[in-house]
Amino acid sequence: PLMASIKPVSNTSITKPTPYIPNAVSVHVPSRASAAFWTLQAYGLLGITFLSFFPRLFHFQEYAFFLLLAVALCLAWVERVNPWIRTPIDLPLLGFVGWVLCTVPFATDPAYSFSEWRKLVAQVLVFYWAMFVLRSHKRIELSRQIVWAVVLGSLVLTGYALVDFILRGGTWRDRVVRAGAPFSDYNWLSTYLVLVIPILIGWVVAHRKFWARALGILTLILAGLAQVASYTRAGWVAHIVQTVGFGLMTGRHRLVMWVLVVAIAMGGGLLAVSQIGYQRDTVDSWTISARVITWQLGLQQAAQHPLVGVGYGNDTFLKIHQVEVDADKGKDLGERVLPGLHNTFATVLMGSGVPALVFFVWIFVRIVYTLTRQWWQSKVPETQWLLVAVVVVTVGFATRNLFDYMFAGSLGCLFWIMTAVGLSLVKHMQEVPAGQHVTL
Repeated sequence: PLMASIKPVSNTSITKPTPYIPNAVSVHVPSRASAAFWTLQAYGLLGITFLSFFPRLFHFQEYAFFLLLAVALCLAWVERVNPWIRTPIDLPLLGFVGWVLCTVPFATDPAYSFSEWRKLVAQVLVFYWAMFVLRSHKRIELSRQIVWAVVLGSLVLTGYALVDFILRGGTWRDRVVRAGAPFSDYNWLSTYLVLVIPILIGWVVAHRKFWARALGILTLILAGLAQVASYTRAGWVAHIVQTVGFGLMTGRHRLVMWVLVVAIAMGGGLLAVSQIGYQRDTVDSWTISARVITWQLGLQQAAQHPLVGVGYGNDTFLKIHQVEVDADKGKDLGERVLPGLHNTFATVLMGSGVPALVFFVWIFVRIVYTLTRQWWQSKVPETQWLLVAVVVVTVGFATRNLFDYMFAGSLGCLFWIMTAVGLSLVKHMQEVPAGQHVTL
């Protein structure tokens, strides 16, 4: 009765001292314990974001995530809080997960496809757990800290990649040696940079403090050099598409024209220097020819099994075409069948059929549409840059997955955390009363 009689007061009024309440310790202990556990969740989210930049630590990252998820569910049960956070991508995301599960019994290797489905579920759980943790804290502050973790992770990643590139004898003459991610390869490094460079650009634009902007510029320069040293054309194409997408989204048509002109000029420059002995392997088209041959085999399987596919997972193609892959080892590189489709969208189509591909594409489209519309409605520059950055990240990540199967492991985890940051910000802005501003 005493607590019920205390009415909230405005921020400008003077708060009276709280009267003494008997057994106050029993009232505050649970709340303090709960606050400590929620703080652990926030630090766990930041830690998992940072660990995402180290592929070798993925299993440790996975164990930590499931432990944090179990604690979060227990907290939700104790506090009687619904852990389910509704998002605009629920329908395509859950539809994709459900349809892939339905196709598992029809797979070439059901046990393998089911294990790959479980990995997919783990990624989805990372997304919803991140949404739940963001909702349970000061979303804007935690989002800012996640961006900090991305910047620091990018700095370590690119610094390691460039030092390792130099120590292994990498040169600018050709791509005999290529920069790679820690204990991984150039494909992973290139994809990481597609995910983080838009965030770094947004960081530099948004921050006004000298030291923060200097840190962002340093990391951005290192990221650019690492992307060049990776010699991964798919990553370069993804950046071109990201810039074009940004130009179209913001109505900067002159930027689009300049990007296309520069891209054509750089492509022509590479072809020119290859004639005098530089970057010959970079301009060699054998990887494109081999991909086209491999994609044709995948499309044949999809045409024969359009509804349920032949089995979810990247290794399903090799299980079916092992004979062709082994038989082509003596052929020229451009005439070989690759041991994988090297295309996430084609892998989904062949593995789980047309419905799965529709759901999968719908996920990306829905993310871009939701964040872009919120960006149009926002009037605060400090929040606009993060929405735009996540949109550009999504476009680039989808483009990168057209040339390799990169929607896996810590890369997928990092993408879903960044998506959760963007959608959580959207949800928070929708809940803020009219006339108030949300700033980062």
